[in-house]
Amino acid sequence: MNEAQQSSTLDLRHYVQAVWRRKWLILQFVIIIPAIVLVVSLRQTKVYDATARVMVESQSSTVNAVAGQNLGDRPPDDRTVATLAGFVATPEIAQKVIAQLSLTTAPRELIKHVTSTPDTNANVVMITASDHSAARAAAIANAFSQQFVTWRQTSQQSALEAALTILNAQMAQVKQGSSAYLAMADKRSQLAVLKALTTGGVELGEAAQVPLSPASPKPVRNTLMAIVAALILGIGVAFLREALDVKIHTLEQLQEITQLPVIGTIAQLPKSYHQSDKLVTLDDPRSPAAESYRFLRTNVGFMNFNHDVKSILVTSPLPSQGKSTTIANLAVVMLRGGLKVATVEGDLRRPALHRFFHVNNARGLTSVIAGQATVAEASHMLTFRDIGASVTSSERGDGTLEAAGAGSDALNVIERVVTNPRSEGTAARDGLQLQLLTSGPLPPNPGELVTSQQLADIIEGLKQTNDYVLVDAPPLFAVGDAAALAGRVDGVLMIINLEATTRDMIRQVEEFYARIPARKMGLVVTGVAGSARSRGYHTYYE
Repeated sequence: MNEAQQSSTLDLRHYVQAVWRRKWLILQFVIIIPAIVLVVSLRQTKVYDATARVMVESQSSTVNAVAGQNLGDRPPDDRTVATLAGFVATPEIAQKVIAQLSLTTAPRELIKHVTSTPDTNANVVMITASDHSAARAAAIANAFSQQFVTWRQTSQQSALEAALTILNAQMAQVKQGSSAYLAMADKRSQLAVLKALTTGGVELGEAAQVPLSPASPKPVRNTLMAIVAALILGIGVAFLREALDVKIHTLEQLQEITQLPVIGTIAQLPKSYHQSDKLVTLDDPRSPAAESYRFLRTNVGFMNFNHDVKSILVTSPLPSQGKSTTIANLAVVMLRGGLKVATVEGDLRRPALHRFFHVNNARGLTSVIAGQATVAEASHMLTFRDIGASVTSSERGDGTLEAAGAGSDALNVIERVVTNPRSEGTAARDGLQLQLLTSGPLPPNPGELVTSQQLADIIEGLKQTNDYVLVDAPPLFAVGDAAALAGRVDGVLMIINLEATTRDMIRQVEEFYARIPARKMGLVVTGVAGSARSRGYHTYYE
């Protein structure tokens, strides 16, 4: 397939996708407009059309006699037929029709309901009358036909009468018995005969019949035409909305407008996970959503093939796009992949990581920066054991253990136990440990803390003891913290929600990536509908 054919295929696919995305809009047009047309058609008063056909004859011998020479029979031309049709619906004829049918309608009002159309192929004038009564429509059409034929005949006879008057005057000036007188007398006899026999060149060919069905309204025809028109209009409006729509609806659209790599697509999570801050990689590790996080972990490894990226900033353009959910689940699957991971809450305005892991946030990153605790004292060491027994305990910062619910303080670290009979990776039997540094008390000057040297030293220190340090940052467009933190890490991962992404947003993300010195790890798209690939993964893990 050449480049032109590929472009044509892509354009066709784009049009089909646009129609499919706007199918409900198109369906509204297809349902509402025909429904309105149907209701209006059913409520309209029925109108019946009746048509009579008047034939236009060939050139008669009347003209020959009047002209005094034999011109022969000559078929009427199109202009003659059209001219005669124009004299059917006139006030003079309408007045005679009213008198014939004893109507109360004014002549000019009656003319509005009568049309005469020339049929030049058959030399016929078609006279159509419209009325709410089928019988009256036929009567009016026939009356106009009859009165038109009579009018035409009278007109021709008047011409012959005028010729006879002239001929009589000429004969009065010629001596009786002369050859001239005898010739004119013979001609007068012919004109008298022709006057009695003339038809005016028109003749009623077919009388109008009483119509059995109304000409209008036609609900079925109108509804079918409305459906076609509504479909065309709906598709047109859909394409217009598509042209004006700045949102991105599919991964194909996203990949068409940006060169940034999409290294992960996260399936739409059930509402229960959003409402309870649960992690799908812990509660349902065999689900398609959990598999998408494992796929993201694999792609992060491919992006870091030189192993020069150890600290990764995770941010999003706007709030509520899934960055904290992504970083928490990514940390869990990295642990299960045999990696040592530390997570740092860099969002000092609206922290969320402590909620996902259900730990105390009384001490954390701000405590370390303020010199109130060391990284080890402020960190939570969360252990995920791949065993079937449930274990719940807490560990103090000084290493001593106490039972959960026995009144732990801010240094307590909750040990999470995960039941996973199919363990992945090369985790040690004593469990998978995640180092979590929450935000701690929220400061009044978060913008200054994220640019401090103390934060840079904390991240560098965690890199020495972990394979990856995942830093949760505030939304990119909300505050400038993410741009400041980008200079403290090795790579930046951008989380975007497909339903909330616009073309302008992607352009601003590209501009952000162009300014920062860190590695551009790419995009992770959340809120993607389940695909065939995800269903295949789910079957595999069953």
